[in-house]
Amino acid sequence: MSQWHEMGSMTSVEFREALPGIEIALMPVGATEQHGPNLALATDYVVAHRYAQKLASRLHPRAVVVPPIPFGVSQHHTGFAGTITLSPETFAAVCMDTARSLARDGIRHVLLVNGHNGNMGALNVIATRMRYELDVKAAVSFYFAQAADRVKAHGKTKRYGHACEIETSVLLHLAPELVRRDALEPGDMIGQERALHFNNQPFALTVPIPFHEQTRNGVFGDARLASEEIGQDVVETALERTVSFVESFLAGEDD
Repeated sequence: MSQWHEMGSMTSVEFREALPGIEIALMPVGATEQHGPNLALATDYVVAHRYAQKLASRLHPRAVVVPPIPFGVSQHHTGFAGTITLSPETFAAVCMDTARSLARDGIRHVLLVNGHNGNMGALNVIATRMRYELDVKAAVSFYFAQAADRVKAHGKTKRYGHACEIETSVLLHLAPELVRRDALEPGDMIGQERALHFNNQPFALTVPIPFHEQTRNGVFGDARLASEEIGQDVVETALERTVSFVESFLAGEDD
C-alpha cells in the first residue's frame, strides 16, 4: 500500500473511492531540457514528481499526486541538443485543462509543484487564471524559493542555479540515477557586460538571455561541489515550509 495517492497508479474505481478524502491535487510540472554533461534531460520533471510524492506522503490521505507534465517553457535552452519546449500558451492550456478535469471530480485546490525556474512566469499567470476562470484555488511551489536561505548558504559559486552545486545536490537526494557523477563539470561561463541581470543577484531585472549566450556547456556553478547532504537539507527545508503552507491553504486562511 502506497504512503500517498499516486493518481497514475490508481484505477478509476480506486480513485473514485479515495476522492471523498482528497482535498488537494499536487500537479508536478517540469521540463525536458539540457543540463549539460552533469544531469539527465528529465531532471526537472522527475524532481518535481518525487518532491510531490514526498509532500503527498506528509499530507496523506488529503493529497493526490497528478502524473507529471514533462515539458515546460524552455525556449532559452534550445541552443543545446535534447531540449523540448512548449510555448507559454500551450503550457498554460495543458495546466488549465488538467485543473478543469480535476475540478469535475470535485478537487478544487491545486498546488503546482514546479521543478524548472523557466516555468515560473507562466505558472504565476496560470494560478491566477485557475482561481478566477475555474474557481479552483491554486498556488505555485518551487523548492528553490521555499528553501532560498539554505540554497544561498550552500551556493559556493557566483552564478549557480542550473546543473550547479545546488541542483545536482537535490538530484543526488531525490533522483541519483540522473546524475552523471563521472562527468561533472563546472560552468564554462561566457562573460557578460550587463548589470543586474542575474536572477540570483539582489535588485536584478528580468531579462531573457539564451543559455548558449551565457554558458558554453549549458552549466552554471560547479556541480563538483554537490553532495546528497546538501540536497537533503534543501529538500527537507522546502518540504517543511510547503506543508505548513498547505495546511493553512486547506484551512481557508487565504480567504
